Amino acid sequence: MGGSFFVLFVDDDAEFANAAARCFESVGMRTVVAFGTMSALDVFDCRDIDVIVTDVKLPAGEADRSALASMIRDRRPQVPIIMLIAHPEAHDVASPCIARCKPSEIAELCRAIRVRQTH
Repeated sequence: MGGSFFVLFVDDDAEFANAAARCFESVGMRTVVAFGTMSALDVFDCRDIDVIVTDVKLPAGEADRSALASMIRDRRPQVPIIMLIAHPEAHDVASPCIARCKPSEIAELCRAIRVRQTH
């Protein structure tokens, strides 16, 4: 992988998404934020994304998390997807994606991605 690590962060909470982007960038990861499924796919199709971090609950009227994951897998199955969930007991965590609770500290998420980057 040439250059720095590139994260696509998908979340409809602009404040959280922008804070996460600043955290990733502070440790050398390039980051782009998308606020919905279709904008995330547009970014994914035109950039060399290394990992996708997405909230499970996306805006109403948009494709859900499983549809987004499926569309990503159809395009580039090797790209990891990290799902952020507020209540893990309410979701099927046995999906092909990595399930994590929405972190109380964004730094925890940065560390999780950095660990994946080195493997």
